[in-house]
Amino acid sequence: MIKDIYSDPELYDTAHWWKTNDIEFIADSADTYGSPVLEMAAGTGRLAVPILKRGYTYTGIELSPDFVKCAQKKLKSFQDQANVLKGDIRNFDLGKKFQFIFIGFNSIFHLLTNGDIESFLKCVRAHLADSGTFLIDTFIPDPFFLFRDKQKYYVMEFDYPNGDHCIVSETNDYDNETQINHIHWYFNTDGKDKPDEYRFDMHMIFPDTMDRLLSEAGFVIKEKYGDYDKTPFGPESNLQIYLCGK
Repeated sequence: MIKDIYSDPELYDTAHWWKTNDIEFIADSADTYGSPVLEMAAGTGRLAVPILKRGYTYTGIELSPDFVKCAQKKLKSFQDQANVLKGDIRNFDLGKKFQFIFIGFNSIFHLLTNGDIESFLKCVRAHLADSGTFLIDTFIPDPFFLFRDKQKYYVMEFDYPNGDHCIVSETNDYDNETQINHIHWYFNTDGKDKPDEYRFDMHMIFPDTMDRLLSEAGFVIKEKYGDYDKTPFGPESNLQIYLCGK
């Protein structure tokens, strides 16, 4: 049976134990751009914790009800500062403005059409303070990855809380017309005859398209980085990190 990894927050957090290289960058950005902070596609609250530890007011919007419950539990000790809401980042109205809004860890790629992105950006702009900053953090789609051979490739590995080891492999099927990459993950766990399988889709947004969509939505790109160390964006960059204002 093919499962939805976005309905299992504990597994998601366990599998992504390695994703820590963006934490200081996001928390430092909150220091720079101020509070209140709004995170789009907030997930399980991974990036909320370091922001809250620095004393800022935080709101997160997340579509998965299971992820929302996990984040709310994780942030319970910050209840006076934190609010995680179930909602659709393409259509929301919180009735307030935010000084710093961000969408991290490739989450914008889950908006599967340009129309979805346009609706999302319209909502972001409506909630961004006039002096506020909007940050996007995502990878740059790699044609060598998208059009690779139809075989399984290594993704990552991790240990479950019970000590069982899991190696994750994947296949992908990229649709050049829709620019959607259909990804199939296989969780191969010690002692299990068959892997657990998960599927999800990602919309491959290339930098020139991202530039255009932001401009058409009324944003000005203040900075564009290629890594968390603020290396300027260039031909060798693996990431496209945008800092935008109105």
